[in-house]
Amino acid sequence: MSESVITRPHSGASPGGDDRRDPLLPAGAQHGLGRQLRRIAGVDERVLDWVPQERHRYARLGAIVLNTALMAALSMSVLLGSVDMPVWLIAPVALIWGYLILSFDGWLVASTHGVLGMARLRIFLPRLFISVLMGAVIAEPLLLKVFGPAIHTEINAQRKSEIDDYESRLKQCNPVALGAVIPEGCGDFQLNVADSPAGVRNELALADTERAKLQTLIGKINTELTKREDLARAECNGDPGPGLSNRRGEGPNCRRDRREADRYRASSGLDAHQADLIKVNRRIDVLTARDGTISTAYAQALNTEILQKVREKRDTQEQIGILDEDKALGVLTSQSLFVLIGSWLLRLLLVTIDCLPVLTKLMSRPSTYDALIGRQLDISNRLHEKTTTLHERHDAGRADVAMRRDEHRVRTEMAALEDLRRGARADREADLDNQIEELAARLRKAGG
Repeated sequence: MSESVITRPHSGASPGGDDRRDPLLPAGAQHGLGRQLRRIAGVDERVLDWVPQERHRYARLGAIVLNTALMAALSMSVLLGSVDMPVWLIAPVALIWGYLILSFDGWLVASTHGVLGMARLRIFLPRLFISVLMGAVIAEPLLLKVFGPAIHTEINAQRKSEIDDYESRLKQCNPVALGAVIPEGCGDFQLNVADSPAGVRNELALADTERAKLQTLIGKINTELTKREDLARAECNGDPGPGLSNRRGEGPNCRRDRREADRYRASSGLDAHQADLIKVNRRIDVLTARDGTISTAYAQALNTEILQKVREKRDTQEQIGILDEDKALGVLTSQSLFVLIGSWLLRLLLVTIDCLPVLTKLMSRPSTYDALIGRQLDISNRLHEKTTTLHERHDAGRADVAMRRDEHRVRTEMAALEDLRRGARADREADLDNQIEELAARLRKAGG
């Protein structure tokens, strides 16, 4: 601000020597905390001295700007506390961020001083929009901090559910029971555990199949053999019936039927089949015992491997960050109307607090200080325009003089060159006349 615009008489005493200050003169300079707060708001103390009644107003405005910066520093410290950053570095970074917000909000407020009339709306709207954006950035970490306990509980519940689902999926895709059905999509969840009972179970399954075949075959042979033996017994007992002689005793028919039954028994290999069945049953008993032992060891190894995988999965879960907290807050707001309304009310409150420096200036009536600043700016603009015009005329006059001087120099040099040219021409003509006279004299002398 130009000091030549407003003349500031000495404010210590009146012209007559009275110690009382003349109310028409500017007030004396004030120092202290209030002056420093007004300095934050970009107030010119030299102009404010003319309206000392508004010092408290602008000191409070500076305090609002300072409070916003402190809140921004607190928000940044909360945000940095949720990320992987050394503790000793959090305070310096938060203070730097608070200083940046202080500088920017101070500029926003200072740029509105002296704006009157409808121009206030055009000036304030973009600055208010910027304040809203900055307020949203500052408010979010504080909002997450307020709902921190509930958010962390939700995050821990989500992570526990994720771990439980992963463990359940591993158990489903790696069954211990024989013949258990493996669900689809288990390609990435199947584990490779040593000493699997699959080989023993395959042998056991083959032995069961072989036993079933032998039992079926022996059953058919026994059925046929029993039929033949019953026929021979009925013939020997003299029982009535179709195809029987109805004669009791060991007659030819009785002996024939017995021989046929004995030949069928010998040719059917019943004894060999029964011996094979006994061997298969013994092998099944051995395999069943082995399967029990191997299955127990396999179940223990599989459970150990599953626990290891679950532990590795839990270890991969990083420290809770701001994205996790924001996601958890979204879940909480979708589940609770109270959290939804409370979070938005708190968010709007924090944004409003950050916009207070601009809102305070916008909502308050234009002050006398604004009018003085506006008048000072108008005077400075007019003085600058007149000074610029004066410099322009002065420079233009100097340029005109230089141009005229240069033109005169050119004309003088051209006239001198013309004189030299005429002198050279006269000398050439005189020499030519002398040569003609000499030539004429020689011709006359030669003719005489």
